[in-house]
Amino acid sequence: MKVALITGTSKGLGYELTKHYLSSGSIVIGISRSASSINDPNYYHCATDITKESSVEKLRVFVKSLSISGVGSHGFHLSEVDPQEVLNQVNLHCVGALRVITAIQGYISNSKIVNITSRLGSIRQNERGDFSMREFSYSYRIGKCAQNMLSLCMANDPELSGATVISINPGLLKTASGSNDANHTAEDGAAAIVKLVDTVQNSGIYHAFEEEAVY
Repeated sequence: MKVALITGTSKGLGYELTKHYLSSGSIVIGISRSASSINDPNYYHCATDITKESSVEKLRVFVKSLSISGVGSHGFHLSEVDPQEVLNQVNLHCVGALRVITAIQGYISNSKIVNITSRLGSIRQNERGDFSMREFSYSYRIGKCAQNMLSLCMANDPELSGATVISINPGLLKTASGSNDANHTAEDGAAAIVKLVDTVQNSGIYHAFEEEAVY
């Protein structure tokens, strides 16, 4: 039986991914800051904040006890950027993901580690000006870019040689934090991601809907 650990399961893409994996018969370990609304015998919920150092030990203890994972930001121009918000976004998207993986490292040999990235974290797309006429915040773009580097570091780490490290651009999803040009529902995004995770064999960056995906 497959086991999926998913952060942000209380709503949006994380919630839809959880439903998909549960419906396929998988066990899901869900993480979010709030309590879970999911009632399924194969669902195990850990309410913790992955931006806090205490979450590492809490999650480690939680997983060990079993018998068997986005936030908006502001500051679209340099004069508006809050350095603390940049740190918060890096803490959430990069360091938070690192905490989760560190906590379960002993359980992920021959597994797939999946980070949900964003077009906004792509250095190449920012460099060529894809978003020059859009007001996307410094902090979110920096946070997602840091997460991309985390994925690359893990993909080349001998300690994780048995794991496949995947970054997935989920496309433009109609969620509470989605952009105004979103064209896919969270449910569609979840289905596309599940299909992609099942088929991908090599570490790298992928797009849920077969569009361009670049770091």
